[in-house]
Amino acid sequence: MTTIEAHPADPPDSRPSSASAVRSATPSATPSATPSATPSASGTELAISIRRRPIPRKGHTKSRRGCFNCKRRKVKCQETRPECAHCTRIGLVCEYPDTRSPSSAAPSASPESSLVTLSSPSAALQSTPTLFTSTDMRFFHHFLVTAYPPLPIRGDDIWRNVAPLSHSYDFLMHAMLGLGASHLNIYGGNYSSHALAHRVKAIQSLNKALCTPPKSTAEGDARFAAMFALAFQASCMPEGMTEFMAMVKGCHVIASTSMLAFHDSLFSAFTQQGYGDSVRRVIGTAPIELDPDQEALIEGFLESLHALAPLCTSPLEVKFMASTERVVNVARFSAAEAFAQFASHYALINHATKEEFAPFIDPHHYPAQLLLIHFILIEFAIGYIALGDFGRRFAYREKSCIAWMEQLAAALPDEYKKYAEWPMNYVRTELVG
Repeated sequence: MTTIEAHPADPPDSRPSSASAVRSATPSATPSATPSATPSASGTELAISIRRRPIPRKGHTKSRRGCFNCKRRKVKCQETRPECAHCTRIGLVCEYPDTRSPSSAAPSASPESSLVTLSSPSAALQSTPTLFTSTDMRFFHHFLVTAYPPLPIRGDDIWRNVAPLSHSYDFLMHAMLGLGASHLNIYGGNYSSHALAHRVKAIQSLNKALCTPPKSTAEGDARFAAMFALAFQASCMPEGMTEFMAMVKGCHVIASTSMLAFHDSLFSAFTQQGYGDSVRRVIGTAPIELDPDQEALIEGFLESLHALAPLCTSPLEVKFMASTERVVNVARFSAAEAFAQFASHYALINHATKEEFAPFIDPHHYPAQLLLIHFILIEFAIGYIALGDFGRRFAYREKSCIAWMEQLAAALPDEYKKYAEWPMNYVRTELVG
């Protein structure tokens, strides 16, 4: 069970929707005065004023309970729920004033809020419209062009359709900006503070949203996309391994509780089965002949894994070990099929109970830490073999994967270090050297 604990935040502001945090209000047109003409009579002292008769306005019944967008645009709202025709036609997120009594207005906890809790450094939510800088715009552009998550495979169109949702959901906007900043940081930028600031704001805003069930497909997609962007931001961070695992589990929780209710979700096909099918469809499953170095990688990895096996005693460790060995054996014949099967690997984490998951990522539980060292290496290596040109989208993870393995190995007591010798020697000679 993944918990994402939010620190106390300022009370939510009274603005009608989160969209106003990233959109400027459009001034309404002011009716001009009634036109008049004052021609003077030549040769006389008499000025004649001619006033046109006012054109009567077409009256209409006011919409007392219309949505916020129609009120701002000063048009009559049809008051159809969940979305009025105006908002549907121009693609706005339709939100209505809360007409419930104060006693019933308190949000009830949704199923996902009891399962997903993101922890973040203490920082107060803003009670004023969010202002974005030119640097933030650079992060946004970098996200759209380069830094959007590399999954789903060939998912460019999905992320292009997700991006406009960020104008209505602050948590998604900050998650996108945070990922853009962290991605630039890998390639020589100096944006660590910006990346952390946007990450904190995204997590706290998402925590607030998770207090209630999503009201629309767009909101469900925005929540999932934000969590997914936060997970891949963690994969850019040298110390982000534990957060990455927790965020991946959080994606599963949100998908199960938010997205499955909406069949028209942008991510409707991004299930365990759907992921495997998309990988097989895009890169195929034809055997890929391994070169001698890749053969040596597979053999050495399996030997190291077999030496580690007796230390794995918990049910999750035993299943994770067996799944890792199965994927590596499949890679001997088809690295593409092995890469597709990583979905079932992550499913072990996603479906683990809180009691199983907590010790698995505990830095002092060394058998699991050794399993993760092996898993990080082989996932990256098989992905590199299987994806070919597609692998360029995953290349940024090389530095963070090496950093994760180095940190895990450095924390091992002396009696456990021998179990990490082969994977760490491979990293230092083949990847770093």
